[in-house]
Amino acid sequence: MCDTMYLAPHYSFDGWSRFAKNSDRSPNEPLLTLRIPAAHHEPGETVRCTYIDVPQVERTREMILCKPSWIWGAEMGVNDAGVAIGNEAVFTKAKRGEPSLIGMDLLRLALERAATATEAVEVLIGLLETYGQGGNCGFDKEFHYDNSFLVCDADEGYVLETSGKNYALVKAVNAYALSNRLGIGADHVARAGAAPGEDFSKRFTEPVRSHFSQAKQRRCLVEQKLAPDLEAEGLMGILRTHAPGAGGREFSQGSVGSVCMHAGGMIGDHTTGSLVATLRARKPTTLWITGCSTPCIAAFKPVFWNSDAPPLFADSAASLAYWMKREHIHRAILAGKIDATAYRERIRVLERRWIDEEASLMSADVVDTAALAALSAEAGREEQALVDEFYRADWQTMPGKNSFNRYWQRKNEALGLERP
Repeated sequence: MCDTMYLAPHYSFDGWSRFAKNSDRSPNEPLLTLRIPAAHHEPGETVRCTYIDVPQVERTREMILCKPSWIWGAEMGVNDAGVAIGNEAVFTKAKRGEPSLIGMDLLRLALERAATATEAVEVLIGLLETYGQGGNCGFDKEFHYDNSFLVCDADEGYVLETSGKNYALVKAVNAYALSNRLGIGADHVARAGAAPGEDFSKRFTEPVRSHFSQAKQRRCLVEQKLAPDLEAEGLMGILRTHAPGAGGREFSQGSVGSVCMHAGGMIGDHTTGSLVATLRARKPTTLWITGCSTPCIAAFKPVFWNSDAPPLFADSAASLAYWMKREHIHRAILAGKIDATAYRERIRVLERRWIDEEASLMSADVVDTAALAALSAEAGREEQALVDEFYRADWQTMPGKNSFNRYWQRKNEALGLERP
C-alpha cells in the first residue's frame, strides 16, 4: 500500500512542482535511501533487475532512490535531471504473470534512462510492452500486484496505470493523488487494451482487494488537503495524516485507512519510508527524506544533489543500520518506553529551523550550493543526536497480550532476521 501526491507548477503558488510519497510495506522490511551514481556501459551489457536481465543502455543517470533492501528497483526516487517517480500497487483483473519486471524495477529503469517526465513515461510504456510485469513483491509473504506510476519533473506530471500489459495515461492537471486502486476513467490520452473513451478503471479493477485496501478513503484524505499554497511542510503534514478516529490510537491499533499507515493486529502494512520533493526549473531540487519508518514520529531531513550526509548513503549496509536504529525508536514507542509526544515535539523544532533555513537559501538569486550541503550535514547531525538521546536498548518487549501487542512482539523477534 502507498499514497503518492503531486502539485503541478502552474497550480502551485510559487510555480514549483511538488511530489510526495509514503512507502507502505511490511513493517520489518527496511527501506534504504541510496545515491546511485551515473555510469557508462559497454555495448551488449545487461542489467540484473529483481528477477530478470534486460539490455543495458549506454548511459544511466545518477539517482537518489528509496528502495526495499532486497529488491533491485525502488518505491520512489528522483534522478539528476529532476524527474521524480512513485509507484503504487493496484489490484486488477489481469492474470498473474511469470516473474519479469516488477513495478519497482520499471520505476528505477525509467529514472536511469529519462531526462524528462515525458521520456520516463515512454520508457515505462516501452518496457511494459516488451516484458510485461510479474513476480512476488512481498517481503515476508507472497504478494503480487500490478502498478500505477506518478511521474513528474519541474514542468509537468503524468499518471500511468497498468493491468498486465494494458495501460492508460493521463496528464496530471493541478493537484493529483494516487493510491492503491485504478482511478483513470475514460479521459486517457494514451492507452493499450482499452478503446478510446472507455473507462479503464471500470474495465480492469479487481473490486475486492481494491475495496479492502481502503485506497479510496486514503485518496480522499489526501485530495481534501492538497491546495495551491502547500509547501514541503504541508506535504509532510499530509504524509503524517491518520484516518478519522485513528489519531491518538496509532500506537495501539493498526489502520490501513491512514496515509501514515500503522500495522498491528490484522493490519500487515506500515509506512516504512517517506519522501517530499520540490522540483525547480532554475534552482536546485530539494528532497526531504525520513530514511526510516512512521513519518508521524520521523524527521524529514533536507537532501540536495550535492549532499553527502544521512539519510543519504552510497552503501546499503550503512543505510540499513540507519533505518534499523530508528526502527528501534519506533518499537520502543510502541512498547511505551519512549514518550511519543515529547519525541515529536523535538522533531518539529528541528524541522522548523531546517525548513526556514532552506527557504532562506533558496530565496537567493544565485543559490549557494555549498551552504545547502552544509545544511544537510547539520540536519543529519542534529537528528542523530536526538535519536541517540532517546534511544532505548530494551525496545524489544511489548507489554500485554492483546492482538496488537502480540503482532508487534512477533515482528520484534523477527526484525533483522528475514531476507536481506
